[in-house]
Amino acid sequence: MRRLKLLIIITFVMSIIIGCTENENNKKIDIEATKQEEFVNVNQELSIKEKLEDFEYMYKIISENHPYLEVNKRVSGIDWLANKEKYIEKIKFTKDDNEYFKVMAESLQEIKNGHTNFLNRNYYHRSLLMYESNAKANSIWLKQLNNPKTRERYYDVKLYKKYSLQKTNHNKNKSENNVTTKIIEKSKIAYLGIKTFTYHNVYKDKTEVQKFLKSIKDYQALIIDIRGNGGGDTRYWTKNIVPLLINRPTECTGYIAYRGGNFGEQFIKQKLGLSYNELNKISDFTNEKLPKAPKELFNDFKYYYGLTIRIEPKNSVGFNGKIYLLIDSNVFSSSDFFAVFAKSTGFATLIGQKTGGDGIGTDPILCSLPNSGYIFRFPNGMGLTQDGTCNAEEKTSPHIEVDSKKTNDIKYDKAIQTVIRLETE
Repeated sequence: MRRLKLLIIITFVMSIIIGCTENENNKKIDIEATKQEEFVNVNQELSIKEKLEDFEYMYKIISENHPYLEVNKRVSGIDWLANKEKYIEKIKFTKDDNEYFKVMAESLQEIKNGHTNFLNRNYYHRSLLMYESNAKANSIWLKQLNNPKTRERYYDVKLYKKYSLQKTNHNKNKSENNVTTKIIEKSKIAYLGIKTFTYHNVYKDKTEVQKFLKSIKDYQALIIDIRGNGGGDTRYWTKNIVPLLINRPTECTGYIAYRGGNFGEQFIKQKLGLSYNELNKISDFTNEKLPKAPKELFNDFKYYYGLTIRIEPKNSVGFNGKIYLLIDSNVFSSSDFFAVFAKSTGFATLIGQKTGGDGIGTDPILCSLPNSGYIFRFPNGMGLTQDGTCNAEEKTSPHIEVDSKKTNDIKYDKAIQTVIRLETE
């Protein structure tokens, strides 16, 4: 029986996840998305009929493709599909397009997934620039972003120029405090803190991180602090951190499962170069050992592929000490994937509190609504660890659980003090 396993060798060439920079715990994206003043007024307000048509379109896309509807039921107690009439009634009483957008955005928030939300104008322009940087590889995402009605609704030349300039400056300027380095104890314990893995920091921070890691290569221990890091681009840690600290190839395995909806297939083809027919059928999972797989996997999903993330040493500094990864509930998306990798491979000892999860997967789908042009996103597949655990639901637990609150004075930082205690015992 054919079982598809994709081997992603990540040295300096690619990543499979570009996540988000804020997560569901601080709600930054969701709150910004409901700001009515963010949208350009179009020539004509939508009719109630057009609004309901857009909702029905979104409802169908979500019902056929979203991987975490059952997870949401278990975790939050909200049956999103069963609430259809509630959302429709709210839409019927919206007075204008901005109020309608707010109701739609709030309805998606009830799915309680940090990758599921409507885009506001700022996030739209940041996404547009990010995907334009490799237009051929991201044409399906750009097709949604460049839908004529979407551009009419969102596009603002001043905002585009603003974020273009920021991107240029990010590439030129130094870290701007995204990276913090310290020596906790000379010749013994070093500290590397990273606030965010946003895509423009991948190249901007490279030299600073590499220089620091070389300077502490003979230390007994290294603390990597990603508390509060809401993610961004997986390439940050697959290019700037792991290859420099490993001395041999390191890999972890997992799975991504798909509901099988037609809308989602085009994104899979773009990202993986594979159609549903080229993936494994979910029935093949009976041959895998998945003791912790969620029950809906075998009822609501049709396809999957096995995923092996393999990272080769590159410019390794020859570090042989102990690595500690500090995590908290704000670690989400691509930063959570770092925690998954570190825990499953033994790359680091995780200290702190459970992450925000949802790190295993590919770029969220973008979907432009046909009448309004409003655009939303959501995860395409369910990420599973090697034993079948749903990463978005169970998240990533630390090896050592302690209060993960950051403090300015490390004497009162319990996570850092735990490392110091372990290294001096």
